[in-house]
Amino acid sequence: MKIGSIVPASDASALEALLPRSIWEGMDPIDPTPMKHFIWHEACFATMYRNRKAVLLTTNGGIAAFVRKGALPTLFLAGAEELAEPAEAAYADAEAAERLADAILDHRLPVKLGQPPAGTVFADIFAAKAQRRGLLVTAPTEGSPYIELDESWKDALARFNSRRRADFRRMRRRAEEDGEVAFEFHEPGPDEAEVLLERAIEVEAKSWKSRTRTAIADNKVQLDFFRRYARLAAQEGIFRIAFMKIGPEIAAAQICAECDGSFWLFKIGYDERFARCSPGQLLMLESIQQAAGRGLKRYEFLGKAAGWTAFWASSERPRMKFNYYPWNLLGAAALVKDVAAMGRKKISQFIEGRNKERSQDGNG
Repeated sequence: MKIGSIVPASDASALEALLPRSIWEGMDPIDPTPMKHFIWHEACFATMYRNRKAVLLTTNGGIAAFVRKGALPTLFLAGAEELAEPAEAAYADAEAAERLADAILDHRLPVKLGQPPAGTVFADIFAAKAQRRGLLVTAPTEGSPYIELDESWKDALARFNSRRRADFRRMRRRAEEDGEVAFEFHEPGPDEAEVLLERAIEVEAKSWKSRTRTAIADNKVQLDFFRRYARLAAQEGIFRIAFMKIGPEIAAAQICAECDGSFWLFKIGYDERFARCSPGQLLMLESIQQAAGRGLKRYEFLGKAAGWTAFWASSERPRMKFNYYPWNLLGAAALVKDVAAMGRKKISQFIEGRNKERSQDGNG
């Protein structure tokens, strides 16, 4: 079955008709993640794609939600580019992945999958089929780190050497100099989730992310998405919010989900007023211990690897950018457009870099 229709995002019954929950509930996908849940896609279509053409592809044992957009019609995996998470189609086995890849390619449209996990069953099958039917452009990107949890992580501090343990004790002492330290781990219902999410967003906006405009508060697409997702995930009982408090103030916050046997960290932020005690690191230590204590299998750092994640996680899921262009006029036009856009971006970055150098030299 292939479904493609325009559905107003404000029409809940129409959205349910487009994305029937029963299809997801009947799935037992390989490598389950929050990005393969019904509520993830419901939040995507309700907030990002108002009056866009949503395309739901379902086959026996497989499902993938796309949005069709652009002057040159292109299929974009729902939410993959806007949220930058390692999203992928959902499929029960290799045969289902084969059928799903064929269903996608049969549309004979350019396809953009974002930056999904590399080396998965679907990624390998899609790549092999796409290369026979058009041009597949791939490029490795930063991976997504994770920790394989075991009993030892229940006392995470003990896993570090003496110097690192001393660092953490020093951070804690500095925090206690400013007030009583407390850690809160919330499993909120829908109404409480909205309040707690806003508090977490406020904390994140008080960090360096506000200067680089990478905070949720600076990105309306992500802001709207997480507000909707928080409520839906809380209804499902999987939404989590964690705080580190110093006195009455929230010094650090995490926005998370707990499902599929793992703890999924979407966002972390801290108030720079408390930077000297590294509240984000202290909260991370407690958060990992909590996850291990609950018997979870993994602690997943969503998004991309960064310097601070390497401190915690030695394992990483590789990711790959996937853009497909079919052997037809539309595919050729889309390829030319994307190549031109990449060229303009590189030129812009070069000019920006030169201007910065001149400014630093006092000549600009």
